[in-house]
Amino acid sequence: MRWLISLIIVAVLAIALAMAGRYDPGYVVLVYPPWRMEISFISFVLMVAGLVLGGMMLLRLAMLTLNLPSIVREQRERRAAARRDENFVGGLRAYVEYRYQDAAQSFGQWQGDAARMGLARVLAAHAAQEMRAPSQRERHIQEAIEQGSELAAQLFEAEAQLGMKDATAALAAIKRAKEIAPQHTALLRFELKARQMTGQWDEVERLLDALARSNALESTVAIQSRRMAYAENLKRRAEDERGLQEYWKRIPVDFKLDPWVARAAARAFMQRGSHDVALDVLETALNREWHEELVALYGEARGSNPARQIEQAEKWLHAKPRDAQLLLALARLCSAQELWGKAQSYLEASLAIAPSAEGHIRMAELKTQSGQPNEACKHYQKALALCRAQ
Repeated sequence: MRWLISLIIVAVLAIALAMAGRYDPGYVVLVYPPWRMEISFISFVLMVAGLVLGGMMLLRLAMLTLNLPSIVREQRERRAAARRDENFVGGLRAYVEYRYQDAAQSFGQWQGDAARMGLARVLAAHAAQEMRAPSQRERHIQEAIEQGSELAAQLFEAEAQLGMKDATAALAAIKRAKEIAPQHTALLRFELKARQMTGQWDEVERLLDALARSNALESTVAIQSRRMAYAENLKRRAEDERGLQEYWKRIPVDFKLDPWVARAAARAFMQRGSHDVALDVLETALNREWHEELVALYGEARGSNPARQIEQAEKWLHAKPRDAQLLLALARLCSAQELWGKAQSYLEASLAIAPSAEGHIRMAELKTQSGQPNEACKHYQKALALCRAQ
C-alpha cells in the first residue's frame, strides 16, 4: 500500500513538472569562456536534483562500504544469538518432556549472557537431580552461583536437600538464600519443613505466623502444622511445670479442643502429676468432639475425685452405650477403685462389642485375682491371638 501511494505521488509530481516546463519561459545561461550553454530552467532544476541524488547515493555507498566489516560482524552475532536461543528452547523442551539427560547436557553446555547462563545451570541442576547425579548437580549449582543466579541456585539446593531428608544441609542453603531474600515465601515454606524435620517447634510456630500473614499456606496444611507444633511443644515442656502451664495458656481455644493437642497436653500434665488438670483438658475436648484415644487416656488418669470421674464416664455411656473404648475405660477406673463387679461387667460388655487385646488382658487379671487361673489363661491366649492378627 505504501509503495502504491509513493508511485502515485511521483507520477503526480512528474506530470506537474512536465506541465510547468511547457509553459515556463525561463532559462539558465552557463558561461565558462570560451564556452556558453543555455538550458531551460526546468532542465536546470532536474539536473541539480539529479546531481544531489547522485551525490547522496555515492555517499551512502561509500558509508556502506566502510561499515561492511561491522555489518558482517553483526550478522554473525545475530546468527549466533539465534542458535543460542534455539539451543535454550531445545533444552527447555527436553526438560518439560522429562528427557532429563538431554536437558542436563543442553543446559550444562549452554553459553551466552550471564543472566540466562545462570538460569541454564540451575535447570541443568534440576535435571541432574532427577537423574540422581549429585556430583553433576553440585557442579551446576556452583556454576549458577558464579553466573549471578545465587538465589535460584540456593532455593533449588534447599529443595533438593529436603527431598533427600538432609535438613541440616537444607537449612545451610536456606540461610544463604535468606541473605538475599529474607521474606521469600517459598524459602519460608522450605524452612518450615526443615524445622519440622529437626524438631525445632518454636521456630515452626514463628514461621507459621509469618506464612499466615502472607496467606502462603493452605488452610488445611496450616492447621495440621500448628496442631503438630502445639502437640510437640507440649511434650517438650512436660518436665517444666511452670513452662507447661504458661504455654498451655498461650494456645488458642480452638486448638485446646483439638483431639491431638488435648491428648498431648493431658499426657504432659499427667507426667507432671497434674491429673486433675489433665482430666479437665480431656473432658472439655470430649464434650466438643468424641475421640477414642482421648477416652482411653481418660481411663488412665487418676484424679483426686475418682467417684466423680466414674460418674462423668457413666454419663457419657448413656449417650454412647455401645462404645467399646468407653466401657474399657470405665472398667479400668472401677478396677482402680476395687469395684471388681462393675469392672468385670464393663469388661464383658466391651469385649462383646469389640474384642481387644487390652480388654482380654484386663479380664485375665480379674480372673487371676478371683482365683480362676484357667479362665485367665484363656483370656491371655485370646489377647495373644489378637496381637498376632494385628
